[in-house]
Amino acid sequence: MRRRPFRKPMTKTPRVRVAVALVSPEGLLLVRHQKRDRSYWLLPGGGLEFGESMREAAQRELSEETGLEVEVESFLMAAESLAPDRTRHVVHVIFRGRVRGGTLRLGDEHMEPHERRIVEVRWVPLDEVRGILMHPPFGEQLLQVLSKEPTEGPVYLDNLWVD
Repeated sequence: MRRRPFRKPMTKTPRVRVAVALVSPEGLLLVRHQKRDRSYWLLPGGGLEFGESMREAAQRELSEETGLEVEVESFLMAAESLAPDRTRHVVHVIFRGRVRGGTLRLGDEHMEPHERRIVEVRWVPLDEVRGILMHPPFGEQLLQVLSKEPTEGPVYLDNLWVD
């Protein structure tokens, strides 16, 4: 009788992406990503690292991507992006925040210019947010939640996968 070698099952876990919604008189702070021939906007943020709190991750990512120091305030909303074939799963955790310091600039993300994914960072006027391609596509819901008082509680948005 031939025995099969033991194979440890491959365990996949969702990626947790933390982001901060910063609003100023100029609009909502967004970063534009370019991947091959695709271009889209995101709230500045990034992946949560093991042993790091979500607030710490948000502060680190904002500094890396935008050059700004932020105070991460209240939890604003959460959303998921789950690929139809279940190969990718991202949990988005979004906080309100405010700028404490720094100078707005395109972050270096420790990459060579030809490897750069973030190609633009800017304040997008609120009336333009609905008309741009955001990932995940929660621009409308985000504007609604941002218009509420922080005491009205956070929002959870179900699967918002976009190919």
